[in-house]
Amino acid sequence: MPYYKNYFKDFLDEQLTDARFYQIVYLSIFFIYGVHTLHWDFNLLIVGAIIVTAITTQILSCFVFHKSFDAIKSATITALGLSILLKTQYWQVAVLAAFIAIISKYLLRINGKHIFNPANVGLVLTIYLTKMAWVSPGQWGSSLVLLYFIFAAGSILLLKVGRMDTGLVFFFTYAFCQFAYSSAYLGWPLDFTIHKLSNGALVFYSFFMITDSSTTPNHPKARVAWSICIALLAFYFSEFKYMNGAPVKALFLISMATPLLDYAFKSIRFSWKHSLKF
Repeated sequence: MPYYKNYFKDFLDEQLTDARFYQIVYLSIFFIYGVHTLHWDFNLLIVGAIIVTAITTQILSCFVFHKSFDAIKSATITALGLSILLKTQYWQVAVLAAFIAIISKYLLRINGKHIFNPANVGLVLTIYLTKMAWVSPGQWGSSLVLLYFIFAAGSILLLKVGRMDTGLVFFFTYAFCQFAYSSAYLGWPLDFTIHKLSNGALVFYSFFMITDSSTTPNHPKARVAWSICIALLAFYFSEFKYMNGAPVKALFLISMATPLLDYAFKSIRFSWKHSLKF
């Protein structure tokens, strides 16, 4: 077989054993579905600013911090996540969010591990620094087809990278809190609780943001405690503080405890390379 064919085959095999490849595919499908089926507001300038800034910042960071250019896949995931979640009318705000998201991986580190989910820290800091950005959970609606697809795609990916516990613990802890408060305590119909849980944004947070393998605690027991804390804080923010995008803000705050959990519960750090084992 000619050399270039062997090289192409080896390159393709390497991509197919990296979970980031599948995450890029899934997020791209969600974004296209949202724009064409759920009729999200689509601003090419905003989306373009996010993608160009994220990838450019990643490339420059690879040079400055002597990192592998393989990290461009992670930057693409971050850019897609921001394109889905970030809402703003200003391209400058989009640039700021993408820049913060990528540069945070290199500036906010403890023991060689970045603390925050890049898209999460980009969202939260941009929202509070500019007051000109927000997240829109309502844009997802409650389509059963979409919920099933997010759940199925997310479950497949999380099983492969060993983070299924994180997504399920968060979702079911949050669901239990909603049931206990809305149905058991307030006496509202069960349909009300089911409707609040049948939200694409909540499922998306559960399986594609809170479960980021590079920033969750390394030890399984620590991840369970970590996920429960995020769910409890998200529930409190949502029901008692009426915060928009409560899980995003809860994740940002609880992520600060990740280095302490990694110190208390020793375990092997996750690596994206060859993260899928079929």
